[in-house]
Amino acid sequence: MKKIIFYILAFLFCLPTQAQQRFFGVIQDADEYVNVRGTNGTVIGKLLDNHVFVDWDAQKRHKEWHSVEYGTETGITKTCPNGNTYAGEIHKSRIRYLADLPQLKKQPQSTDNHLVYANDTLTVEIGFQDFNLQKHDIVYDLETGFVRSIDGCSDLIGIDNNIPHKEYASITVKHPAGILEFPTAYITHLYEPNQNNVAVALGKGNTLFISTQNSDGAGGYYAVWTVENYLVKRLFVLHDF
Repeated sequence: MKKIIFYILAFLFCLPTQAQQRFFGVIQDADEYVNVRGTNGTVIGKLLDNHVFVDWDAQKRHKEWHSVEYGTETGITKTCPNGNTYAGEIHKSRIRYLADLPQLKKQPQSTDNHLVYANDTLTVEIGFQDFNLQKHDIVYDLETGFVRSIDGCSDLIGIDNNIPHKEYASITVKHPAGILEFPTAYITHLYEPNQNNVAVALGKGNTLFISTQNSDGAGGYYAVWTVENYLVKRLFVLHDF
């Protein structure tokens, strides 16, 4: 199973941004939730509207029940090696993929270090910066010289035991009621952001999904932030492949 997931992830990483979004879905149901079932049909969990998940069977249109992986209702979820995800099955009729949702358009004023996505009422700005060695506490492995941890975090996402070149500086959402600045915890320890692989989708109500694919060439990962009612609700990081 682990080998199959590796090949799916490798395939995912080669897809254009819009196509990648077709592996990430949310629930669309009149009851505003769907039950997650085990392979024997027993209910083992619940997914609410706007809760992002990975659909491992997104390309298998012949299958009625799709295998999904999802995280907690709030906060930060990461897949292996230190994952806190859940897995189960849901019926394909309840899935709406991020790629099929309305999208904010990338604006002409975007630069290599500052992306802008907007419509008539919302503006999402994503800032990048060079990784500054002097501003981080880095621990190296004495034998190999590899990076073991950065700022106390050993779960290094987006790099392969080396020093990062880029990191997120900020993510902000300008909305009718004001400006949301993402808390630091939601943008740190996500290295080598790729300015060309970003999409911003609109969900139900005041909800938006910012998704990105990043890598230094070896430490590839996907990150999807969910903003509900102009607050950061959750971050789902799919990595370690």
